[in-house]
Order: sequence, then structure tokens, then C-alpha cells
Amino acid sequence: MTGPHKHPENTIRRAEIVKALKKYPGMPARTMARMMHKGDPALFPSIESTRSLIRVVTGTSGESKRKAIVDKSLFRPKKVSGADPWEDMMPESWSEPIVPFILPKSIRSLLVLSDIHVPFHDIDALKIAVKYGIAAKPDAVLLNGDTLDFYALSDHEKDPRKVRWAEELESCRAVLRMIRSAFPDVPIYFKSGNHEYRMERHLMKYAPVLIGMAEFEMPTLLRMGEVGVEYIANKRMIYAGELTIGHGDEWKGGGGINPARWTSLRARENALIGHFHRASEHIERTVRGKVRGYWSTGCLCELQPAYLTQNDWCHGFAMVHLDADGSFEVSNHKIVNGKVR
Repeated sequence: MTGPHKHPENTIRRAEIVKALKKYPGMPARTMARMMHKGDPALFPSIESTRSLIRVVTGTSGESKRKAIVDKSLFRPKKVSGADPWEDMMPESWSEPIVPFILPKSIRSLLVLSDIHVPFHDIDALKIAVKYGIAAKPDAVLLNGDTLDFYALSDHEKDPRKVRWAEELESCRAVLRMIRSAFPDVPIYFKSGNHEYRMERHLMKYAPVLIGMAEFEMPTLLRMGEVGVEYIANKRMIYAGELTIGHGDEWKGGGGINPARWTSLRARENALIGHFHRASEHIERTVRGKVRGYWSTGCLCELQPAYLTQNDWCHGFAMVHLDADGSFEVSNHKIVNGKVR
């Protein structure tokens, strides 16, 4: 057997490349290959092989392959030698655009759980948030960063008795299985926060040869495919209608007195974040009468960690309700004395 039936994953790769080319028609092949590898390392494990496939689809990998392609609608024009010689000397850019994740329009209610910090999660707070979510029947669940603490990979001072990386990973896998069991029929999204990014930083610093290997990517380490969880890379914003959702580490800083107000000075558009473990809200009206809202959610981890026993953190989560026209409503819930506020 030959062709796509022999390697069905190639058909899937081509289909995803076609979508990307239609969305970003002028993007250089190498830049697109890096973007697709970063977005889905399991499907696109190699940047170079992805680039080669992009070149085939766009008809820039040689005349023989160009003739073999049936659909030539995405072919890029051949360079005209001598027309503008200096243009042919331009090298491909290594710039890697961060493409936002667009939440499907079919999702009208979203449960947002942030900063669980497994295995330092607060069992009671997490149970309360999940039970509330089950009763609310959301169309999707978003784990909005720092679901995993990655204590063993921290550059901060660590208690050697707690440095058990394999157990951290298994604990987080158990939480993903638990959340899938609680929400068996809806999409679950896992957004990488600054703590998940510790893995990539660790590899870059101590084992650069492993960077880019699918075996060391978050979806593989946490076995997301087994429970149907979709991964959203670090620093990648989520567009939920007119609301932008980020973890909060997309900007530098400590969040100020009011993290929501702090976010308003940076996002300039409706935004919901986690990261600071503090629930806050800021609403403002522009000179033209447009109302913008900003929210930061509480956390679902322990409130008195050894490294910061005194703080102003609080437990919490959010429910986001979306309308077909992109408008939205945020219910920023706090958990106080075992009750949802």
C-alpha cells in the first residue's frame, strides 16, 4: 500500500499545513515550521521535516515535486532572477510569531482553574472548584497555567527531601485524569504557565541536546493524549470572543496592589489572568464610552508555602460566559471558609 493510506499522519500534517498557509500566506517556511512544531510537537516533531513538507505544498521544493502536486492553489510564485537582485540575498528570518489560540465559537461557558501547582495543590479548594464546575455544566475547562509546580526543576532554594520529579509528573497526570473524569464530555485545555516553562528552561541550561524532542515536551510527559487534553504553549494568549485570557506571566512584574488594574495598563483590552494568586477586578470606561474589564483569579494551591508563609493570596476560580457576538461575562469566584463567593 502506498500514499497517504500508508502514513495517515502525513495526511493530517498536510491538512494542518494547508490551514496555516491559508491563515498566514506570507509567512516564511522556516518560521511556519518552527511555529507548528512549537504548537504541536507530537504531530510536528522535527522543524526541518515540517519545513520540507511546507515547501512541497507551496511548490518551492523543486520542479519534479511541483509537477506531482495536484492542488496548486497554495503555490508561491517563483523568484524572477535578476528582477531585484538584492531581494534574493535576503536570508529567512528566525522570528517566531506567537499565534493566539482561538477558542471555538461553540463554547459558550468556560470553567477557568488557575495555579493549582500540583503536587502542592489544596485538596479542599480544588474539590470545591471542580464540584462547582460540574454543577455549572461548562462547555469546556481551561487549566490556565501553573497546573504543575515543577518544584524539582526550580532554580530557587529547594528542600532536597521534596525533589522527586517523577512523582511530581505522576501527581499531575492523576489530576488530569481526575478532571477528565469530572468533565467526561467537554474539551479540556492545558495552558503552560511560568512553572511549566521551567522544564524548557532546565533543558536549555542543562540538556540542550534534548530540546525539541517529543519525549520531553509537556503533552508527552503528562500523557495528555490519553485523557484528551489539548496543550496551549507558554506565552500564547487565548482569544475567547472579546476576552483575552493569559496566565499572567506574559508581562514582567509582580502585579502591583491590584493585579487586575496592573493588567489593564498592559493589556489595554478585556483580559483575564491568574499567576498572582489574588482575586481582583478592574472596570474602566474609555473616552469614547467603551467599557473594558480586567480580572485576576485566585489560586487552588496551598496558601502558606514554606518559601512565603505570609502573603495575601486567596483561593478562587472563574466562570466565563460567552455570547455568539463575542460579548462575555466573567464570574470571578472566591473560595472563603469552604464556600464559593
